[in-house]
Amino acid sequence: MDLKRKFGNSLGSTAPTSIGILGGGGGGVSITKLIVKNIPKSISKNEIIENLKKIIQNPSINITIPITLPPDLIGKVDADTTISFLSSQNLSQLSIIKNLVNGKTIGDKKVIVDFYDFKKVIPTPTPIPTPTPPTKTQEESNKKIKLTNEKPKEKKPKEKKPKTTPPPTTTTPNEPTIATATATTTTTETTETEKTTEINEEKKVNQKKNKKLNDKKEEKEKEKEVKKEEEPKKESIVRNNRAVINKITSQMSSCAEAKDYVQLVKAYNYLKKIGAKPDHITYGVMLNACVRCQEYKKVKEVFQDAVKDGNANEVVYTIYVKALCEIDMDESFATIKGMIETKPNIRTFNSIFRGCIRSGDIEITKSLIQLMKANEIYPDSTTIEYLIKIYSHHLMVQEIWDLLGKVYERMQGQISPICFSRLSLASLLAGDIKSSVKALGITDDILSKAPRSTQTTHKNKGKLSEKNKISSSLFERINKQEINEESDRVRNYLSKMTESRSKIKYHNMESFNRIYFSKNTFKNNVNRSIDQQCKPVTVATSPDSTLSSFNGLFNSYKKGGSNFNSNRSLKMEICSGHGHWVTERAGQDLDADWISLEIRYDRIFQIWSKMILEAIDNLYIVGGDAHGSLKEIIPDNILNEVYINYPNPPVWSGAERLINELFLIEINRCLKKDGTLTIVTDDKDYSDQIIDILTKSKKLLKIYKPVKETYLIQLSEDYGYSYFNKLWNNGQRVKRYCIYISKIIN
Repeated sequence: MDLKRKFGNSLGSTAPTSIGILGGGGGGVSITKLIVKNIPKSISKNEIIENLKKIIQNPSINITIPITLPPDLIGKVDADTTISFLSSQNLSQLSIIKNLVNGKTIGDKKVIVDFYDFKKVIPTPTPIPTPTPPTKTQEESNKKIKLTNEKPKEKKPKEKKPKTTPPPTTTTPNEPTIATATATTTTTETTETEKTTEINEEKKVNQKKNKKLNDKKEEKEKEKEVKKEEEPKKESIVRNNRAVINKITSQMSSCAEAKDYVQLVKAYNYLKKIGAKPDHITYGVMLNACVRCQEYKKVKEVFQDAVKDGNANEVVYTIYVKALCEIDMDESFATIKGMIETKPNIRTFNSIFRGCIRSGDIEITKSLIQLMKANEIYPDSTTIEYLIKIYSHHLMVQEIWDLLGKVYERMQGQISPICFSRLSLASLLAGDIKSSVKALGITDDILSKAPRSTQTTHKNKGKLSEKNKISSSLFERINKQEINEESDRVRNYLSKMTESRSKIKYHNMESFNRIYFSKNTFKNNVNRSIDQQCKPVTVATSPDSTLSSFNGLFNSYKKGGSNFNSNRSLKMEICSGHGHWVTERAGQDLDADWISLEIRYDRIFQIWSKMILEAIDNLYIVGGDAHGSLKEIIPDNILNEVYINYPNPPVWSGAERLINELFLIEINRCLKKDGTLTIVTDDKDYSDQIIDILTKSKKLLKIYKPVKETYLIQLSEDYGYSYFNKLWNNGQRVKRYCIYISKIIN
């Protein structure tokens, strides 16, 4: 598809240049590499390398294409495809590169990336020549040399008993030689005896000294043993035992998969207790597990341990930034900005961009873009998708076209169709009909020519369990349906606009008079008090245009208020998600006013856009945390009905949950006499836990009662449609649990 022809003059012609030439990491032979399979054989080697360079954008990755297949791959690779190997001195990068390249398109095929272990090539030893037997002459000469080199052994003096002097004998003149010899022998023996005696005495002295030293050592050892018995026994300490660390890391990974937070913490604490020093892999597994279990306080503790041990690499930082996005966007940005020695990568930036989608922080988004430029990090297709969503939610249409103009040549075929469907929607809301029509046409082209682009398997599929693979595939299928539905809403509104010649135009969602953003939740957005709501910038007229603030809404339901109307009812859905259910109910129930409460900025945008395009005038939106927003904005005794549809169940048994005793008491405060609360979930355990709270709390038993005989009722078929209802229906989860209770007035 020629995107430039579709974009017209809105697109620029410049694209960022690729970063350097990807070369080898130098020094040594890598045993573990990545193998890239399913590359079309029709593509030349130079084209393959250039394609991989553009995808990876990392000069430390070495790209090689073998002339012939290794023996262990013969018969395992399709005949019409080729392979390539990716290697790096930093083995920790290979996992990141695997996720980055896997599933990307080269030619007309999507490549498959796996780890590949090369067998070590053992060098052939140099043969040692067999020695020839020596001749007799050589043997004799060798013996002589050996005798010459050998030193004579020193003989130890033998102890001899002193001989008694023989009695004097008479000698004859013929025996002088014998007498002299005898005298000489006696003198020699006496001298040797004296020497032997001295040696023996020295030995005795040395033996006494050694005995004293040994006695002292024995006494010290006994003292140590006594002290050990008195002191408490200490456990053996294991330091840097790789086998132990790997085993415990594997256990933590299993606990994360099962969301068993209790056992996860036990495993991590045991690792610290035995003195083993985890590496960046262990810390990464632990941090990911804590994020999965939504235990963000523990994330901070583990991250500090990683920093202290010198194992906070870019992967550890990325997971930490991802966790901070759930609790504090300002701290998340400060963390990524403070990464100096450990530089952030594109995944780190994508994690915080994703957080900006949820929080609506446009200023942090702009600062992140400048930080990326300073670090010479170029966006990938995920970055582009996130930026387009953020800009769309703020109706920044021109910024989206400028961004697409810079990257479309490099990323053609990689940009998701949701980018263009969201651009079409934002353009329509901003009154830019021409851009809306263009983007809608591109969306249709992508979906028609490459329908599988939104049905591809998850890029981390190889690492996912079978259960998660099914879940990932289900989400992708539902997301494609969401894109089609969003495009249809835009298309239908454009059609109606052509007939009526009406026109809408808004500066942004925050200027709309029927939306209130909580000051506590949206700190970086436009915080407005209830009495200072801004009027929408709109050309279209509305029958409720005089209702400019929530005060007017609440006054119409307060007894004694100037606008009190007892014939209407006020209803509320908490945690509205994408807004399917509440917009449908509000559009049908015209005798009531509805309030939608949602914490995520991107979902608020979805609800608002549905409300505008479907002309729903009796719906109001509160953006913020459910617990805090009820206290902040909803008056006492004003709501007729409250609904909570498919609340997220607790991740593990001891985790914090939305519906607890305090929250149920707060909802009761907002309800009128005989007002009702309806909770619908597909999780039986969660429904049992809620009923358990209702029946065991003395406070709740005094303020709530079942509307019917039991707390659980059968969900009616016309209850309404929601995103999660559709999601679970597609996943063959059709069982619903509906809790129906009403307020008691004491």
